[in-house]
Parts: sequence; C-alpha cells; structure tokens
Amino acid sequence: RVNMNIISSGINAEYGVGKGLVGVVARPLGGLTDMVSYTIDGIHHHTLADDGVFVLRYPRFIQPDKILRPFNYKQSEGKFYLNQVARSNDWLGDEYYYHQCLSSKSIFILTDQRCMLLSFDDVMNHWKVEWSHVYLDIEKIPEVLDSGQGTAITFSAYMDPNRGASKFFKNRRKKTRVIVVPSREETKVASAHGSARAI
Repeated sequence: RVNMNIISSGINAEYGVGKGLVGVVARPLGGLTDMVSYTIDGIHHHTLADDGVFVLRYPRFIQPDKILRPFNYKQSEGKFYLNQVARSNDWLGDEYYYHQCLSSKSIFILTDQRCMLLSFDDVMNHWKVEWSHVYLDIEKIPEVLDSGQGTAITFSAYMDPNRGASKFFKNRRKKTRVIVVPSREETKVASAHGSARAI
C-alpha cells in the first residue's frame, strides 16, 4: 500500500517548484512592465505641467546700491531688454538707467555709459543694436522738438572708430540721430506689444 503522506508531499513539492519557476519568469516581466508604465506616466505628467508654466513678470531689477526695493515693472523691463544685447556687445558693466518703447519693434535705452537704439529682428527672433554712442561721443546737448508724431530728440555724435565702416576712415565721422518719442497712449501700446514679444 502506497503511503498517502509521501504522495501528498510529492504533489506539494512539484507545485512549489512549478510556482517558483513561474515566478522567476513572471516577476522580472512584471517589474519591467511597471518601469515602462511609470516612465510613460512621468513623461505625460511633466508634459502637462509644462503647458501651464509661463513667465508672469520680468526678473527684479536690483539697483547698483544693492538695496532691495519694491518691484518696479518699468525698470525690470528695461534691464531685461539691456541684458538681451549686453553680453554680445561686451556691455555687462553698464548699469541700466532708463528706457522708452518707441514702437513694438524699437526701444531706446540709456545706461550709465551710453545710449542705444534696439530693434527686433523678425528673422532671427531676437533684439539687436541698431546704433549706440558713449556719452563722450555726443557733440552737444540734444535738442528737443515737438513733432506731429510725438517729441523728437535730435543730437549729433561721433561714430565709434572700432565699429563698422568707421574703422576704415582716418577721421571720425559724425552721425545725426533722431529719436521720436510717441505720445503717452502710443507708448503704452508699444510697451505692451514689446513685452508680449519678449516674454
């Protein structure tokens, strides 16, 4: 007569070995499936989160005295525009002073060392310097006149001998610059368009 305990132990042993073999195959596959699933979920979540991230305001402008003051939108905007061209023109030492949006694609900026006119390049999608002059190159006090389009500021300045075609001339050339500052309402509209483009 066959001992039933021996038969039962044999069946249990076979069941245990079979379950173990199945686990050896199934558990790694389950882990791999979980890894792929979590990775896809993470990418999906990250993509959805980026859709809702946008710039609310310009970085705060810190004045040279390093005193923290309430946020000033006008100053922060001007410093932002100056930073767009400062590095490429080696003007990182310039301190922002004032700026005026002349149109949606034109901005006049004053720093502690120079004045400059920026224009927006639609092809390259960035701001570039149309012209700039250090204050010592300005011949005399600028003239301020009323024009039909706003207030016109006119001045003559010597060209930088190290820039553009001026370096090929023995005598420094002079250039007359005219800046037309639009009315207050037009300035608000130009500033709004320029801010939307920058951000």
